Amino acid sequence: MKNLLFIAFISIFFSSFSQTFVDNVDRVAVVVIDYCVDDNGKRYDIKINQEKSTYKNEGWRLGCLEHFKNAKLIYPMKMTNECWQSVYYFVNSKYKTYELPAEERLKCKDFHRGKYKYENPAYNETIMNRRKNRQIEKGGLGGRQVYKINWTDNHKYELETIKMPLEKDKHKEGNLISVEIIEVLNDKTYLYKSQITNKEDTNIVFGLITKI
Repeated sequence: MKNLLFIAFISIFFSSFSQTFVDNVDRVAVVVIDYCVDDNGKRYDIKINQEKSTYKNEGWRLGCLEHFKNAKLIYPMKMTNECWQSVYYFVNSKYKTYELPAEERLKCKDFHRGKYKYENPAYNETIMNRRKNRQIEKGGLGGRQVYKINWTDNHKYELETIKMPLEKDKHKEGNLISVEIIEVLNDKTYLYKSQITNKEDTNIVFGLITKI
């Protein structure tokens, strides 16, 4: 019965948000859904990726799976005959309004350039190279992605999406993504929240990035 309540709630909740705030994770955990698309644009082999999913509550995991099965792909005919992943985020509720203390913001200057990786298991093959005004991401399912980066404060930056190699992602070119560092874990890792700012009804995404 408890799992059924979770499923019913998550199906409503995820229609508006890409993340759920909970109290049983340290920072961010994910549920990763694997799926493939046939030559007619129909999904099949939909399942939870047990290895990459770090959020372990079975009710919520089943809720994510059910929600994805009931959702629709935006551009299914651009995804045919390939396998993909969809990610659901679970974020500690204290970060809903959390901001990096002013006295720690100067530390973020160390993150303005260099090579980085996402801690999210769904994107752990992606490596980003951050230069003065460019951020280039390579690896994983996304291919080589190019962004213009503009630091608006020591702990805030904006990404303009310049190039997306996959046909299903071409509509993202031109997106402006606002990113804020909200916690510095150590001299290599930070927690961020991001949101597309030039389109309506976009979701806030949280994650961890580590300098390598």
